Formats: sequence, structure tokens, C-alpha cells
Amino acid sequence: MRVVIIGGGEIGFALSQTLSRQHEVFVVDHAPEVAARFEALDVQFVLGSATSPDVLAHAGIAGADVLVAATGLDEVNIVACAIARRLGAPRAYCFVSREEFLELHDQQGLAQFGIDRVIWPEAELAADIERIIRAPGALDAESFADGAIRLIEYRLDAGSTLAGHRIADLHLPHGCLIVAVRRGDSFFIPRGASDLAVGDRMVVMGTPEALREVARRTTALAMDGARQRVTIIGGGDVGLRIAERLDETDAAAVTVIERDPERGEMIAGRLRRALVLNGDGTDLELLQAEDIGRSDVLVSVIDNDERNLFASLLGRQLGVRRIITRVSKRANLRLFERVGIDVAISARAAAVASVLHQIQGGATRLLALVEQGAGRILELEVPEGYAPRALRDLAPPLNSIVGAIVRASHAIVPRGTDRIEAGDRLIVFTTHEAADRVRNYFTGVKA
Repeated sequence: MRVVIIGGGEIGFALSQTLSRQHEVFVVDHAPEVAARFEALDVQFVLGSATSPDVLAHAGIAGADVLVAATGLDEVNIVACAIARRLGAPRAYCFVSREEFLELHDQQGLAQFGIDRVIWPEAELAADIERIIRAPGALDAESFADGAIRLIEYRLDAGSTLAGHRIADLHLPHGCLIVAVRRGDSFFIPRGASDLAVGDRMVVMGTPEALREVARRTTALAMDGARQRVTIIGGGDVGLRIAERLDETDAAAVTVIERDPERGEMIAGRLRRALVLNGDGTDLELLQAEDIGRSDVLVSVIDNDERNLFASLLGRQLGVRRIITRVSKRANLRLFERVGIDVAISARAAAVASVLHQIQGGATRLLALVEQGAGRILELEVPEGYAPRALRDLAPPLNSIVGAIVRASHAIVPRGTDRIEAGDRLIVFTTHEAADRVRNYFTGVKA
């Protein structure tokens, strides 16, 4: 598949890193200095303006299957999509920085520009954070097969009954599998003989029912449906969107702290149940006066890494049980985790994962990235003519595990005796390095 990416910034580079492993990728950018960062990738860099038909033609837009417009300028992205549609017929994914473009697209207002999907990174980030909030104690949460299969990541605390035991001795409920473990800087797919330790980040895949039992054994934060207290610091686009989604149900008591009085009034007018406070989320006296330390979750989504970190550390000092923090600079993600932030999450990373999910097609599809891309969840279609065989009779590549078999409308979390058949869709967890080998093993499709 030929993919043309407009913009060589963080989003364009992250997409190129993943897509160039399987596809023919062209990157278009007007800045000569950007070209150097792509030299180590198997991509073709085209220097020039994305709004020039000649430049897009040089990038092979006429024969492209996909266009991703990911510059920092909404207007350039939209115009590039329109020119691309005139020169060819690629599926067009357009990044925007303002909500009104997302709303306009939903009303078919951007169809004339040849745009198939609009991606607003703030909306993707808000959706990711909402999923994590709704899974008490989780560090990450994903859903597959129309909700029949879920993936949850937990940190094993000192009170967990799973820490200190071999996986084979845990007697986990039928319908779930431990598919990965992060221990310090090491990331691996465990086997039955693997031990779990306090501090491990454990990734579990399974049915919602089975995962509820795992949550009770993993974290004291699993409250069996009890109403959570959620404090959101920062009432910008992300904070407001999270608050609105949580405010639609009675699952959380929401408090929003916003320092701009006019913005705070607007937010209060759009929410029915939530409490909106005018103040600075980095003001310790305010946080103490409002008893923020009793929150089950604190979400800091100020558009500034330093202030987000400060607000989050204050929340931790006051006793908040789970901290979710927005990170703008990719280099800060691991740093935030090392200083005690439970979930450090990036809008750009959320948007990139969303686009990869949409682009990857055919017999294989990338469903999600885990641990900043170290782990991948692939959906693989078993080809016709595949001889049925039991899972225990397979010898798949190292660092991979079949987490679920989707057959017709039924999802199975398999055991060794379950068989894989032609036409099945497999949800496979694998490491970044093993992804191509896994894809070839199950589908015979070459990268």
C-alpha cells in the first residue's frame, strides 16, 4: 500500500516509523532540515509545499491508497486533501487543532474536500482518559470485538494477591490471559513459569466478567461499581470533553478546576452535575480547602508539562489514589512515570494510534499500541485453506500470544485445546520487534 504523509513533525515521524515497515511511504514537508530525521527510515522524502499539485504529484499521489495530512496548520491539511482528491482517490485522514472542524466534518461539511476522517488529537486523548477512568485502578484500557474483549493494564501494589507467585499458580478465572509484563525497563510476554513481582505493570486481556475478578485480586481501587470522585485540573478542550462524557452518567462525581473565570462559567453552563471551581490547580491551599486529596482520580490536562507535573505531584502528596497526566513532549513520558505519575499520556500518541488502527487493513490490522509502542495488539484474519489445529499444537514466534479468537459474532479467550480455523479473526498480543513474524506466521502475508 502506498501512503503519503503530509508533515514531518512528531505525528508524521511516528506514523512513518510504523507504516514504513509494511508499506511504501512518502513524506512531504517544506522544511529542508526535517529531511535528516527520516534518513534512518525506509521512506521517500519529498521537499516542498503540500498545497502544490506538482509536489503532491511527485510524491505519487495519483497512485496513493492513503493520504495523512498532519502539519500543524489546519488550512494546509484541508487544502492538501482537496488537491489530493483531484489528482487521485486516496483515503484521506486530516488532522485538525480545533473542535469546529470535527463538528463540521460530522455534518458532512468537509466532504467536498475529499476528507474521509478528521482527527482531533484532543478528542482522542479525552476518549483514552475516559476509558482509563472507567476502569478503576487501571493504567491503560482498550476494548475490542465490540466490547466482548477488553485489555487492562495494572500496576501490582503491595496488597495484590498476584504478586510473588508464578502465573501458572494464580488460578485466574477462565476467560482471561496475562499477555505482557513491564518490569522496570524490561517488557516481555510471560509464560506459566514466569513470576510476578510488586511494582510490575501487568497487561491482561479477557472478557469483561473475567477482568472484574482480576481487578479485585489486583488493586484495592476496584470498587465494584462504586461512584468515583474525579477531579479534573484544566478546563480546556480535553478537560471539558472528559467532564462532559463523565457528566452524562452517574458513575462519577466530577470537579473541574479552571483558572479562567469566563471559561469556568461556560463549562458550568454545559455540565449538569459537575462542580466547577475557579482557581489554579497548582495552588496547594485551594486543593487542600476543596479536599482534593479524597479524589479517587486526579486528571491534570493543563496544556503545559511543567504545570501538569506540579499539579499532579501536589495531588499525590495530598493522597489522591490515581493520577492521570497529560504530557505534550514525548521525551517527558517516561520521566513522568519515574517520578510517580500513574498514567502519563500524550494527545499525539493517542491520535497516531487511532490513525494506525484505521489505516492498517486487509488480512491484518493494528488495533492498539501498549506501553508507548513496545507492545502491539494485532487483528489477523486466518486465510481460507488453513488446516484447523489446536492452539497447543502451534509454534508461533516468540514474544507473541493469541489473546482471543473471534468467530462469527462470538469471541473466545482460548485455552490450549481451542482450535484455530479458516476465517477466524485472531487478536494477538506481540512485541514491536516480533510483529512482522507474527503476521506472516498466521496469515502468510509478507510485510
